[in-house]
Amino acid sequence: MANDFEVGIDIAVPPEAAWALAGDPARVHEWFPAVTGCEVVGDERRATTARGGELVERLSDIDPAGRSYAYSVIDGIPGLTSHRATIAVLPSAAGSRVVWRQTATSDVEGYDLERRLSGVMTQGLERLREILEAGGR
Repeated sequence: MANDFEVGIDIAVPPEAAWALAGDPARVHEWFPAVTGCEVVGDERRATTARGGELVERLSDIDPAGRSYAYSVIDGIPGLTSHRATIAVLPSAAGSRVVWRQTATSDVEGYDLERRLSGVMTQGLERLREILEAGGR
């Protein structure tokens, strides 16, 4: 059971370019196919999922200089008792490395966040790379 894990991807663009897209919480739907729309009001993000659900998230620790931000799902994923995720853009030999970390607890026996989310998160990061390396912002 893995409820504390990360996925990452190297992208051949400068960190500033990767951060411009990955670091904007209101633009997650542009690169993460599991989310089809979102709205940010203050520190709350409401994301519409491709399956028609809605996630309510609390944004925190937004650090443009350090190129990272965190969010916690507060509604929309059954079984979670706590959640925190971070997205960070780091310099790398390729240009940038985008790292997405998830940590959660659940009252559901055998709950495995990594099994549930790592594949879709990896697909999202691959889409982010595709957009950025094609010159998208």
